[in-house]
Amino acid sequence: MSLLARCLWCLCLCTSLSAAPLVCQTTSTEERAGLGRRFLTVADAIRTTRLADAEYSGGTPSIGRVAQFSPDGKRFAIVLVKGNLESNTNEFSIALYETSNAFAGPRPNILLRMSSSSNRPAISRIKWLEDNDTITFLGEKIGELPQVYALHAATRRLNQLTHHPSSVVDYDMNPNGDVVFIADPPKEKILDTDKARRDGIVITTQFLQNLLAGDCAPPVTNREQLFLQKKGQSPVQIATKDFIFPGHPYVSLSPGGRYALVRTWVGGSFPGWWADYQVTAIHDRVKAYRYAGEMLPLMRFLVLDLADGSLSPLLDTPMEWYNETATWSPDGRFVFLSTYLPLNVRDEAERAQRAKSLYDVQVALPEREITKLRTVDFETVLKQETKRRRKGSENEDLDVSLVEDLNTPPMIYVSDRRAVKKALLLDLNPQFSELNLGKVELVEWSATDGHVVEGGLYWPEDYERGKRYPLVIQTHGFDSHRFSTDGLNEWSSAFAARPLAGEGFFVLQMGRSKVANPSVGNTPQEYSYGMAEVEGAIDDLDKQGLIDRERVGIVGFSRTEMTVGYALTHSKYHFAAGSLVDGTNGGYFEYLAYPTTDDMNRLNGGPGYGEGLQQWLKNAPPFNLDKVRTPVRLLAFGFGSVLEQWEWFTLLRKMQKPVEFLYLPDAVHLVVKPWERMVAQQGLVDWFRFWLKGEEDSNPVKAPQYARWRELRKLLMAQVPADTGAARK
Repeated sequence: MSLLARCLWCLCLCTSLSAAPLVCQTTSTEERAGLGRRFLTVADAIRTTRLADAEYSGGTPSIGRVAQFSPDGKRFAIVLVKGNLESNTNEFSIALYETSNAFAGPRPNILLRMSSSSNRPAISRIKWLEDNDTITFLGEKIGELPQVYALHAATRRLNQLTHHPSSVVDYDMNPNGDVVFIADPPKEKILDTDKARRDGIVITTQFLQNLLAGDCAPPVTNREQLFLQKKGQSPVQIATKDFIFPGHPYVSLSPGGRYALVRTWVGGSFPGWWADYQVTAIHDRVKAYRYAGEMLPLMRFLVLDLADGSLSPLLDTPMEWYNETATWSPDGRFVFLSTYLPLNVRDEAERAQRAKSLYDVQVALPEREITKLRTVDFETVLKQETKRRRKGSENEDLDVSLVEDLNTPPMIYVSDRRAVKKALLLDLNPQFSELNLGKVELVEWSATDGHVVEGGLYWPEDYERGKRYPLVIQTHGFDSHRFSTDGLNEWSSAFAARPLAGEGFFVLQMGRSKVANPSVGNTPQEYSYGMAEVEGAIDDLDKQGLIDRERVGIVGFSRTEMTVGYALTHSKYHFAAGSLVDGTNGGYFEYLAYPTTDDMNRLNGGPGYGEGLQQWLKNAPPFNLDKVRTPVRLLAFGFGSVLEQWEWFTLLRKMQKPVEFLYLPDAVHLVVKPWERMVAQQGLVDWFRFWLKGEEDSNPVKAPQYARWRELRKLLMAQVPADTGAARK
């Protein structure tokens, strides 16, 4: 788009600085719903009842996660959650069903309701005990910290099993009643201590965000603590120099209850020969390791022996990432997993092969003897273990499943294994029958560099053939098998697909390329690869006559904040508005604030000093903010996120460019609390309505918001004459 065309488009929406704005004052969402235009709103999305399973919410298929069966298979429990906007809580419930009555359309027997006012679930990680009556789970009541509870189905009696002074984030329990759990560390004072006043604070591996927050900082949550609580005894802490991350907790007791596997990030000692692995993610991170005691961003399993309380690595090898899991043998004597093998072997050919290959293995305990398995044998082991686990998540005769697709909201069905009978067990959201949910379709397009991408296209509620509509592009993934109000697995931090479609937008939720190209990851090509996908989508929808390419908005979230930032600073395509939410931006300030990551060097073409700095100046979006011609809305969740967004905010402000910065101090990366979801999602809807459609909500509560945005529009208009003059030259 030419600079003159941009000028004309802006003038269509706005008047001169001295004239009254041409922005339309429209009725509020609630008022229009009362007039019969009952499309789905952000408030509706928040009040939606969902399956309360963290893995499912994160994108894992629901198979085997809907119902938890008692060991005898005679009953099953389902955990559900919905938001309560009035109280700013999330309400959880455990619904109990009798297997023998499942096809009779029974009403759910609600055993327990608990609400959470924090970012944590009120009920999670439920497990049946062998008595077929007791359900254990992590539970949190309003105003209290999460602990391990036991619920007795027959009497509905609730017992608290742990009374830890901090939050319990994961646990497992053996048949003897012993509990292994992970908990937040106690809060420590940093500044207000005699030692700090007397000696100062030696800065080594601390995070900048925690130093700046000082005594206001939360517990150092990358050093969670491990405890063993024998039945009838007080818990005992199990010391480890490794780092236990709350976002990736993993405690798994062996079937006999003798051993527990604990997944950690490496912080203790590790062999120097780890640098000899010919796997980039391992080799580079080991070579970049500088300070003893800091976290090495590689994972491993530790084994806790409950008999003597000892804790040691399962193998002397690293794991690249946390999605690697292990499987126990039925007798608890062996662990089956895919892993790298130690390199301390004499055979040079064997060592060379181990340096680059994953192996399916069996590890014997306590000897740590490793046996390589053929793929067919390993798969057999996994199938046998899956069948054994079905006693806890499935039933041999009854299947409980979540049925959904792009345009069908989730409903829970029961069917027999012979596929003879099938019946609706629970309609999670019967109120959806009164709403206009719109239409979503799976689409493909060619990026401007030629590779093919797929995604989901949400159609505007009032679509008319021949009319061109504004477009909002939501980046960071798409699941063609799931129903979503937001765009992807209810990632409400940055997405609001159906509410936006209800306001007259096309919304494209971008997915992945049809043929993966891992070679571009963590290289400068990752920037241009993502930008080519965005540009190709605009070209394709414009060619179909569906969108007005001068009214395109774009959202970057988490990792894709970086590629969207690159598009805003490097693309020749016009973006009428943008939003960057709680992510990495590839910038220099972030590089300095978080020095433990080596991704930035690879992304920007070299280290951020010496000759490598020239590549940074070319590639890193924050070094190119003078090219931004787009109003940008920044969202930061938590105090660490403020540092990540600060470079964009301060530089755009210094250049008198339109930028809005909202900070939600208590929010987490995937926002969960209802009021914060309203700020993130409804704010996003309002932002794009204002910039792409020239509309304002008449709700008086939002008056301050629009007053700010009109001032930002003046900043945008002030740039137009200079841009136009430059174009004419």
